[in-house]
Amino acid sequence: MLSMNDLRPGVLIDLEGEPYQVLESNFNKVAQRRPVMQTKIRNVITGKVRSETFQQSDSIKEAEIERLKSKFTYRTKNEFFFQSEGGEKMGFGEDILEDKIKFLKKDMQVDIFVFKGKPISLELPIKVILEIKDAPPAARGDTVQGALKDAILETGAEIKVPLFIEAGEKIEVDTRTGSYVRRAQEE
Repeated sequence: MLSMNDLRPGVLIDLEGEPYQVLESNFNKVAQRRPVMQTKIRNVITGKVRSETFQQSDSIKEAEIERLKSKFTYRTKNEFFFQSEGGEKMGFGEDILEDKIKFLKKDMQVDIFVFKGKPISLELPIKVILEIKDAPPAARGDTVQGALKDAILETGAEIKVPLFIEAGEKIEVDTRTGSYVRRAQEE
Protein backbone atom coordinates (compact mmCIF):
# COMPACT_ATOMS: atom_id res chain seq x y z
CA MET A 1 0.00 0.00 0.00
CA LEU A 2 1.13 3.52 -0.79
CA SER A 3 0.60 6.67 1.27
CA MET A 4 -0.24 10.03 -0.26
CA ASN A 5 3.44 11.03 0.00
CA ASP A 6 4.41 8.19 -2.37
CA LEU A 7 2.34 9.65 -5.21
CA ARG A 8 4.97 11.03 -7.57
CA PRO A 9 4.81 11.40 -11.36
CA GLY A 10 5.21 8.00 -13.04
CA VAL A 11 3.86 5.91 -10.12
CA LEU A 12 1.20 3.34 -11.11
CA ILE A 13 -1.79 2.95 -8.77
CA ASP A 14 -4.88 0.72 -8.72
CA LEU A 15 -7.95 2.91 -8.24
CA GLU A 16 -11.46 1.43 -8.48
CA GLY A 17 -9.99 -1.72 -10.06
CA GLU A 18 -8.34 0.16 -12.94
CA PRO A 19 -4.65 1.05 -13.42
CA TYR A 20 -3.76 4.75 -13.31
CA GLN A 21 -0.46 6.55 -13.80
CA VAL A 22 0.27 9.69 -11.78
CA LEU A 23 1.06 12.57 -14.16
CA GLU A 24 1.28 15.43 -11.66
CA SER A 25 1.18 15.63 -7.87
CA ASN A 26 0.92 18.73 -5.70
CA PHE A 27 1.07 18.73 -1.89
CA ASN A 28 -1.31 21.26 -0.29
CA LYS A 29 -1.66 22.36 3.33
CA VAL A 30 -3.81 25.38 4.02
CA ALA A 31 -3.86 27.00 7.50
CA GLN A 32 -5.37 24.58 10.04
CA ARG A 33 -6.80 22.15 7.52
CA ARG A 34 -5.46 18.65 6.93
CA PRO A 35 -2.82 18.28 4.21
CA VAL A 36 -3.96 16.79 0.90
CA MET A 37 -2.23 15.57 -2.28
CA GLN A 38 -3.86 16.89 -5.45
CA THR A 39 -3.00 14.70 -8.42
CA LYS A 40 -3.65 14.44 -12.10
CA ILE A 41 -3.90 10.76 -13.09
CA ARG A 42 -4.26 8.98 -16.44
CA ASN A 43 -6.13 5.72 -16.92
CA VAL A 44 -3.56 3.41 -18.52
CA ILE A 45 -6.24 1.45 -20.44
CA THR A 46 -8.46 4.24 -21.79
CA GLY A 47 -5.99 7.16 -21.68
CA LYS A 48 -8.49 9.48 -19.98
CA VAL A 49 -7.03 12.03 -17.56
CA ARG A 50 -8.78 13.09 -14.36
CA SER A 51 -8.00 14.98 -11.16
CA GLU A 52 -8.07 13.16 -7.82
CA THR A 53 -7.40 14.41 -4.29
CA PHE A 54 -5.96 12.06 -1.66
CA GLN A 55 -6.15 12.57 2.14
CA GLN A 56 -3.42 11.66 4.61
CA SER A 57 -5.54 8.76 5.91
CA ASP A 58 -6.00 7.20 2.44
CA SER A 59 -4.10 4.03 1.63
CA ILE A 60 -3.60 3.65 -2.11
CA LYS A 61 -3.09 0.27 -3.73
CA GLU A 62 -0.12 -0.01 -6.08
CA ALA A 63 -1.05 -1.37 -9.53
CA GLU A 64 0.53 -4.72 -10.25
CA ILE A 65 1.49 -4.30 -13.87
CA GLU A 66 3.72 -6.89 -15.48
CA ARG A 67 6.13 -5.87 -18.25
CA LEU A 68 6.74 -8.50 -20.95
CA LYS A 69 9.52 -8.28 -23.54
CA SER A 70 7.92 -9.09 -26.89
CA LYS A 71 8.42 -8.65 -30.61
CA PHE A 72 6.03 -7.51 -33.29
CA THR A 73 5.24 -10.46 -35.59
CA TYR A 74 2.49 -9.46 -38.03
CA ARG A 75 -0.65 -7.45 -38.62
CA THR A 76 -4.06 -8.09 -40.15
CA LYS A 77 -6.33 -5.35 -41.46
CA ASN A 78 -6.75 -3.62 -38.08
CA GLU A 79 -5.09 -5.92 -35.52
CA PHE A 80 -1.44 -6.17 -34.54
CA PHE A 81 0.09 -9.34 -33.11
CA PHE A 82 3.07 -9.71 -30.80
CA GLN A 83 4.90 -12.73 -29.40
CA SER A 84 6.44 -12.66 -25.92
CA GLU A 85 9.75 -14.30 -25.06
CA GLY A 86 7.74 -17.11 -23.44
CA GLY A 87 6.00 -17.82 -26.77
CA GLU A 88 2.65 -16.28 -25.79
CA LYS A 89 0.80 -14.45 -28.62
CA MET A 90 -1.06 -11.21 -27.92
CA GLY A 91 -3.13 -9.01 -30.20
CA PHE A 92 -3.96 -5.31 -30.05
CA GLY A 93 -6.50 -3.30 -32.02
CA GLU A 94 -5.66 -0.02 -33.78
CA ASP A 95 -7.66 1.92 -31.18
CA ILE A 96 -5.31 0.83 -28.35
CA LEU A 97 -2.05 1.43 -30.23
CA GLU A 98 -3.03 4.83 -31.71
CA ASP A 99 0.11 6.75 -32.83
CA LYS A 100 2.48 3.85 -32.13
CA ILE A 101 1.37 2.12 -35.35
CA LYS A 102 3.43 4.59 -37.40
CA PHE A 103 6.72 3.22 -36.07
CA LEU A 104 6.04 -0.54 -35.86
CA LYS A 105 8.05 -2.78 -38.15
CA LYS A 106 8.43 -6.56 -38.27
CA ASP A 107 10.52 -8.19 -35.51
CA MET A 108 10.74 -4.91 -33.51
CA GLN A 109 11.30 -5.44 -29.77
CA VAL A 110 8.61 -3.81 -27.58
CA ASP A 111 7.44 -3.96 -23.96
CA ILE A 112 3.85 -5.06 -23.35
CA PHE A 113 2.14 -4.10 -20.10
CA VAL A 114 -0.21 -6.73 -18.61
CA PHE A 115 -2.74 -5.87 -15.87
CA LYS A 116 -4.66 -8.72 -14.21
CA GLY A 117 -3.69 -11.12 -17.03
CA LYS A 118 -4.88 -8.79 -19.81
CA PRO A 119 -2.52 -6.87 -22.13
CA ILE A 120 -3.37 -3.17 -21.79
CA SER A 121 -0.70 -1.20 -23.65
CA LEU A 122 2.74 -1.32 -25.16
CA GLU A 123 5.87 0.78 -25.12
CA LEU A 124 8.11 1.21 -28.14
CA PRO A 125 11.86 1.75 -27.92
CA ILE A 126 12.62 5.48 -27.54
CA LYS A 127 14.53 5.59 -30.84
CA VAL A 128 13.98 3.36 -33.87
CA ILE A 129 15.87 3.11 -37.16
CA LEU A 130 13.61 3.35 -40.21
CA GLU A 131 14.25 3.70 -43.92
CA ILE A 132 13.04 6.66 -45.96
CA LYS A 133 10.69 5.33 -48.64
CA ASP A 134 9.98 8.59 -50.42
CA ALA A 135 11.45 12.09 -50.06
CA PRO A 136 11.13 14.86 -52.64
CA PRO A 137 14.45 16.30 -53.81
CA ALA A 138 15.51 19.58 -52.21
CA ALA A 139 14.94 22.58 -54.47
CA ARG A 140 17.90 24.81 -55.10
CA GLY A 141 17.68 27.93 -52.97
CA ASP A 142 15.83 26.22 -50.08
CA THR A 143 18.81 26.84 -47.84
CA VAL A 144 17.22 28.65 -44.93
CA GLN A 145 18.79 27.41 -41.71
CA GLY A 146 16.93 24.35 -40.38
CA ALA A 147 14.75 23.93 -43.46
CA LEU A 148 12.67 20.76 -43.40
CA LYS A 149 10.72 18.70 -45.94
CA ASP A 150 8.14 15.92 -45.65
CA ALA A 151 9.33 12.34 -46.07
CA ILE A 152 7.50 9.00 -45.98
CA LEU A 153 8.99 6.17 -43.92
CA GLU A 154 8.92 2.44 -44.71
CA THR A 155 6.03 2.07 -42.24
CA GLY A 156 3.93 4.67 -44.08
CA ALA A 157 4.38 7.43 -41.49
CA GLU A 158 5.09 10.96 -42.70
CA ILE A 159 7.66 13.04 -40.80
CA LYS A 160 9.71 16.21 -41.31
CA VAL A 161 13.37 15.67 -42.18
CA PRO A 162 16.26 18.00 -43.16
CA LEU A 163 16.68 18.79 -46.86
CA PHE A 164 19.82 16.63 -47.26
CA ILE A 165 17.96 13.36 -46.48
CA GLU A 166 17.10 11.31 -49.57
CA ALA A 167 14.99 8.23 -50.34
CA GLY A 168 16.67 4.96 -49.34
CA GLU A 169 18.59 6.40 -46.39
CA LYS A 170 18.10 5.06 -42.86
CA ILE A 171 17.32 7.54 -40.09
CA GLU A 172 16.71 7.49 -36.34
CA VAL A 173 13.25 8.59 -35.24
CA ASP A 174 12.16 9.50 -31.69
CA THR A 175 8.95 7.49 -31.09
CA ARG A 176 7.75 9.78 -28.28
CA THR A 177 7.61 12.90 -30.45
CA GLY A 178 7.61 11.36 -33.94
CA SER A 179 10.52 13.55 -34.99
CA TYR A 180 13.77 13.06 -36.90
CA VAL A 181 16.84 12.60 -34.67
CA ARG A 182 19.76 11.91 -37.03
CA ARG A 183 21.04 9.66 -39.82
CA ALA A 184 21.41 6.08 -38.65
CA GLN A 185 24.97 5.02 -37.85
CA GLU A 186 26.33 2.18 -39.98
CA GLU A 187 27.02 -0.91 -37.89
